[in-house]
Amino acid sequence: MAEIRLDNISKAFNGDQVVKNISLTIKDGSFTVLVGPSGCGKSTILRMLAGFEQQTEGDIWIDGKRVNDLAPSKRDIAMVFQNYALYPTMTVKGNIEFGLANRKVPKKERNLLIAEIAEIVGLSDHLDKKPDKLSGGQRQRVALARAMVKKPKVFILDEPLSNLDAKLRTQMRTELIQLHEKLGTTFVYVTHDQVEAMSMGDEIIILNKGVVQQKAAPIDVYQSPGNLFAAEFIGQPPMNVFKKEEFHELQDALPEAAAYIGFRPEHAGLALESAHVPHTIELESEILTLETLGAETVYKVKNRVGTMNIRSFTAPVSKRGKCFATIPMEKLYAFGADQTALPALDFPFQKEAALNGVR
Repeated sequence: MAEIRLDNISKAFNGDQVVKNISLTIKDGSFTVLVGPSGCGKSTILRMLAGFEQQTEGDIWIDGKRVNDLAPSKRDIAMVFQNYALYPTMTVKGNIEFGLANRKVPKKERNLLIAEIAEIVGLSDHLDKKPDKLSGGQRQRVALARAMVKKPKVFILDEPLSNLDAKLRTQMRTELIQLHEKLGTTFVYVTHDQVEAMSMGDEIIILNKGVVQQKAAPIDVYQSPGNLFAAEFIGQPPMNVFKKEEFHELQDALPEAAAYIGFRPEHAGLALESAHVPHTIELESEILTLETLGAETVYKVKNRVGTMNIRSFTAPVSKRGKCFATIPMEKLYAFGADQTALPALDFPFQKEAALNGVR
């Protein structure tokens, strides 16, 4: 296991800075996920950690050792790639064994290691097969097993599930979480898929344009986004965000610094008739689209504020036509002109409720 520390790391390609002065610590034994849109710098950070790219500026520390000048093979890191990179002419055993043989590990020790790791990843019955006889999930396990036999301090995984179908991705997410718990090793995982990030990571690091937007536990990122980018990136559908001027009902209650108001789709409601619920914004709306997703329904509605998503767990109300969108005021988020999150909105009725609770 090993703590990873990045101190003022930057990386430029042909004068274009793709990673900008990043400093962060990845905890020893954690499952940390780097997530962000394509081109945000997440894979470049992984490659610098592994030693495949040299940072333009800054220092990288692994397990208390500065590794700037260490070759990839000396960093005690194992990397699992998106495309598995298996040798097609070798058996599963041969692929797992290849690195050990190159390191002159004795054959008896190699066989013990291979048997141990194959059992952990469920490949014991497939050791004599070639990669073309395996499913996508089994090939991914071979790639993992090949990394695991090195018993590294750090595992780096670069979008390892992106080539799998949806059902297999879900299964492999669970298996990777269980594998991390068994090994207790530091995992650094890169993905553009927020579902993977939220479901797998102890901690997630959201990146955009080479800059860290937020670093926190998944639930904290969701419930307390640090800025507008994090708020809109995490969540499916994403947070609804509008300029504060659109909510004239709130003008006297909003802090002067507020420039944007947001709310999660699941915090809004939908009704066919006006209900006049206290401390709730009610907007006469029109249903544009409706997606029924089993236990939930996602509506896209249009009203005087704009177009917004509403996520409901009750029976669908209508496919088209007039409705009323309701937004509880205590569920609103506020962001400043610089798009940084502001403290939770403090409405007078919340103070009254708190006082009544004390009594």
